[in-house]
Amino acid sequence: MGKTKLENGGIIGPTVTPADTLVTHFDSSGTFTSRAGTSTVDVLVVAGGGGGGNGGTQAGGAGAGGLVLAPGIDVGSETPIAVTIGAGGGASAAGSDTTFGAGPASYYLIAKGGGDGGNQTRGAGGTGGSSGGGAGPMAGSNVGPDPAAGSQPGQPGNSGTYGNGNKGGYIPSATNSGNTGGNGGGGAGAVGGNCGPGGGNYGGGNGGAGKDIRPVFGPEQPFYITPSSQTGFFAGGGGGGPNTPWPPNARGNGGSGGGSPASPTVSGSPNPGGSVANSGGGGGCGSTGRAGGSGIVAVKEAGGAPGVWSLRRHFTAVKASSWPTE
Repeated sequence: MGKTKLENGGIIGPTVTPADTLVTHFDSSGTFTSRAGTSTVDVLVVAGGGGGGNGGTQAGGAGAGGLVLAPGIDVGSETPIAVTIGAGGGASAAGSDTTFGAGPASYYLIAKGGGDGGNQTRGAGGTGGSSGGGAGPMAGSNVGPDPAAGSQPGQPGNSGTYGNGNKGGYIPSATNSGNTGGNGGGGAGAVGGNCGPGGGNYGGGNGGAGKDIRPVFGPEQPFYITPSSQTGFFAGGGGGGPNTPWPPNARGNGGSGGGSPASPTVSGSPNPGGSVANSGGGGGCGSTGRAGGSGIVAVKEAGGAPGVWSLRRHFTAVKASSWPTE
């Protein structure tokens, strides 16, 4: 029997070159394949945001796509995993789901598409990963029912355990006098804002803030949204619209993390062109509601020396009689 080499600081294993931490992100559907030696990964999964309510300036902002920020997901070495990126919803339409893998795989994760913003026909915001904000009423009518809570935290398994989504803003009919504005859509990090009173009328509610993923993915990544006020945030809600007599600058802004302001955009609003692509941001309302942002997936593989075995891998290899002896 030959001599055993001692490498990697005296730990028994093959001679290897340590690997750097690797982050892979997907703006469109594809396949992720883990590196040799990878056992677990940190995963971000963001669905497409909903489309803003249409048909009037008092419509609601859309909910952001659901967001899953899951650490330490078991995938194993050199495993191919299908990634499907959900599209943002058009005017008054829900966003589409984003998936990492497929059931019943243990690593399967699903982020649910954002709910659309309420309009003045239906009133209520749509349900989704985060739900859309309720619309303000037409003269003499009541605002719709309270929007549902975001559905993402209620998903089964890790999709719910690590899921983030909130409800849209809402003004109950008991407090409305026919002049309420539209409410903001829910974000992955906060509920959508309610329309605000003043001067006898109501300005539009802001979209809820998105979720900050930097605690898992670090302070800098090439796929982070700019400007710096949104760095590391994803899945912000869309802005609601004001009651017509209110000044135009009272339109709701989108939430940090790619959410769209109400249309037409007020000078100085973040994301003036609408929700940001691959942010999962909700669309702002308008005479034609703005579309939601498409989703994204990012996967982080830890660095280290792949020739250094964990105790679990050591035990499994010995039990299977596959542990190297020379």
